[in-house]
Amino acid sequence: MTRWTGRMRTALLRDGRVRPAEFATWEGARRYHERYRRDRETLAHLRATVPERGIEEPLLLGVRERDRHVFVYEGHHRAVIALELRLPTFPFRWFWDPDVRDVQEVTFPWRMVGS
Repeated sequence: MTRWTGRMRTALLRDGRVRPAEFATWEGARRYHERYRRDRETLAHLRATVPERGIEEPLLLGVRERDRHVFVYEGHHRAVIALELRLPTFPFRWFWDPDVRDVQEVTFPWRMVGS
């Protein structure tokens, strides 16, 4: 798997262009993670380290061309913290859904998020 990464504006998470895969909304993801001790600990760790070091592990985005959905496949905790801390951008890798094993080394299809 490649380690190629890009950077995306965090605002694209906020306005629904990049959706959470496991939750209806980003606020729902945040509430869910605040409910469970292990998730709260992960968020607390990110709150403490991200302001100084940034997001070190890129989010993994899935892209479905047929319905123009872009979603966070891995990295929901990091996305919640990027929104909470109002980071300008976050690092990401991506794949064409459903082939998660084939992370792309080519430019992200920005037309999918309207950028």
